[in-house]
Amino acid sequence: MKTNVLNLICLFAILLIAISCEKETPIVQTTGIVFPKTSVLLNVGSQDTLKVAISPTNATNPAVTWTSSDTTVARVNADGIVTGVKHGSSTITATTVDGKYKATCVVQSLKWTRYTTADGLSANSVSCVVIDSVGSLWFGGLSASKFDGSIWTTYLDNQGARAIAVDKQNNKWFGTGYGISKFDGTNWITYDTSNSGLTDSSINSNTVAIDLNASVWAATSSQVTFSGTGVSVFNGTTWKGYNSTNGLASNNVVCIAADAQGNKWFSTYKGLSRFDGTTWTSYTSANTNTDLVNNVECIAFDAQGNKWFGTDIGLLKFDGTTWTTYTISNSGLICNPIVSIAIDKQGNKWLGTLAGGVTKFDGTTWTNYNYDKFIVIVRGIAIDKQGNKWFATDNGVFELQD
Repeated sequence: MKTNVLNLICLFAILLIAISCEKETPIVQTTGIVFPKTSVLLNVGSQDTLKVAISPTNATNPAVTWTSSDTTVARVNADGIVTGVKHGSSTITATTVDGKYKATCVVQSLKWTRYTTADGLSANSVSCVVIDSVGSLWFGGLSASKFDGSIWTTYLDNQGARAIAVDKQNNKWFGTGYGISKFDGTNWITYDTSNSGLTDSSINSNTVAIDLNASVWAATSSQVTFSGTGVSVFNGTTWKGYNSTNGLASNNVVCIAADAQGNKWFSTYKGLSRFDGTTWTSYTSANTNTDLVNNVECIAFDAQGNKWFGTDIGLLKFDGTTWTTYTISNSGLICNPIVSIAIDKQGNKWLGTLAGGVTKFDGTTWTNYNYDKFIVIVRGIAIDKQGNKWFATDNGVFELQD
């Protein structure tokens, strides 16, 4: 009996020693925290869940706290769910529970506004947009629509406002299927083949431009054969026509733009043509080694003198010597076919695509924008003095405050 008791005492002692010798589970301290994405675009009224990466991955307590630098722009809850409140920028900070490590992510809240016929737009299919010297917006389509920020007004009812340009005197010039109409805010003058030197009365879409000398350029097509008939220019007194016999790459002109040096640029499906007032120079696939010059839909110029061309198969840049091509295969473009371009004061290129929304390119980073019913053809882009972007689409007009 005594032996059994002694054995039990010994066993109990051994167990006590073993338990006392067990090591406590070590605490793994957090050593860092990062956001996989340091910036996020968020539409006002929408939500997104932010994620952070904790180091090491086996940290004992990976919990974090969340704060927003401006809750009037973006709010964030305890689970990292951020909500866009109004347009603007807010910095979201994630902090480890011990308070030693922090990471930040900039949330840009975007406010989109859509305008349709219900608001006063003459038609939901909009082909172009310009802004005049007093800040009013003009949209082309089945008719012309003016929006002064409060009131919508319709002009040229059902005449087809295919192209619009504004001169230094704030006169609006409209290209239609019946000629070019000038509107000074009170009076209208329409020029056609019966009273001017226009080659034809049918003006091509997006082909009215004003050069540095205040001359008005427009591309025309035959109302009989529907083929292009070159370009016409009006200096306020006389008209003159140019076509392929003068040096234009093709009579079928798709777009016209005038640069800061006074050159006129014309896109055709046989290449680009530049006219300095005396000499014509054409750029084709044969002398540029790129087929994109034969597919240009829109033209823009940046402050450094670079020429940017939106084409059916990507974006093309020309610095005067080198041609650079950007497509979905070598860039962040959302879609290859580009039908509109605008450049803001910061030098960002805004690219309207055929069916993918809008891409912004700052020279390094590509950012894609989309919103609800915005997945449509973006045929025109204009940027107002406040930096708001206006998009003419097949599904109404969209305003972006970013």
